[in-house]
Amino acid sequence: MRWFCADGGTFVRRRWTLRHAQRIAFELSLVALTIAGALFSTLWGSFTGATPARADAASPTTNTYKAAPAAPALYATFYGADTTRTNKAISAIWPQYNEAYCGIESAEAAVNYDDEVHGVRMYFSGRGAQSVVASANQRSGASRWGYATPINRYAGITNIAPDFGVDPRSIAYMTWNYTPNNTFFHDYIYRWQFSNGAQPSFYTQAQQATTSFARALETWHEPISVTINGGLHTVLVTGVYAYNNPATNYPAQIASVVYRDPQAWPSVSRFQVAFSTWVGGKFSTPFGVYSLWSLYYGDRYSRGDGRNTSDPEPTVGIYRPTSSHPVHWFRGFTWIQRDSHYANGTYSPDFAYTSTGKLMTTP
Repeated sequence: MRWFCADGGTFVRRRWTLRHAQRIAFELSLVALTIAGALFSTLWGSFTGATPARADAASPTTNTYKAAPAAPALYATFYGADTTRTNKAISAIWPQYNEAYCGIESAEAAVNYDDEVHGVRMYFSGRGAQSVVASANQRSGASRWGYATPINRYAGITNIAPDFGVDPRSIAYMTWNYTPNNTFFHDYIYRWQFSNGAQPSFYTQAQQATTSFARALETWHEPISVTINGGLHTVLVTGVYAYNNPATNYPAQIASVVYRDPQAWPSVSRFQVAFSTWVGGKFSTPFGVYSLWSLYYGDRYSRGDGRNTSDPEPTVGIYRPTSSHPVHWFRGFTWIQRDSHYANGTYSPDFAYTSTGKLMTTP
């Protein structure tokens, strides 16, 4: 996913010049507007009255709220998906039902967007599709290693972990299964050991992981399914604003992250959060206080102080943790993206990749 006029809207980078007094006045007024916008966003969050809750536990019954507007950071460039295609991809299928359908809905949105890219009719055309997919998951989609038990009503036999909802492998399977032939999607996992000799700060880890999926956005121009809130919710990330190019900078200087929330009605599903909020959490929405990427996958509290038992590790297959490889998704971040990995059978969504693009053969 690259950058066009995209989900961040049209944005023009401006350079400072000392030759025109008018330009000075313009820049000062722009900064004032940006500060005012930030204050409005903060106040809006405090007015929601939101309290911490399971992020995929509810969906609105009426279109009565509006997401807070967020201005692009000065001098940042947008990398991501096209707004028009994104709007079409979700317009008929969101929001999710009042249960754990967030993973299914994010997969459906990614499929519809990819159909638009390929110039074919969108596969999913109504909200009822989420129930149809959940039903189909009961009958097919198991990995080559089998499936986790107990089987739930959302992922069926597509899970390799006994999740309350759908696990990352399940999202990868659904996205791959419903997109056109010769289109490939896989689960990507970031842990600091994949790209560092020593453990960096949590902030840097989140920055590195965000840079990795920003590179996918820049390469494919398609939205990606990102697991947030310690595993409790999945959203469709449609872009990032960055001060430098993620393709050539690691980690990139990320200004903000743009995502669509499947709990929301399409017209108000867009949220843009500053990177400090993306990694710091405590983001108030109409559905609760989101921790975003302030938690590793599977964590309930900051920095791994407790386990979210709704999203466990795999219990079948080569990614089941062992004494020598004790974690798979835990202690990291995960997302589903399009890629070109198809050689030697690796097209299968059974396989996961590290954030550096290396095939994972162990947890």
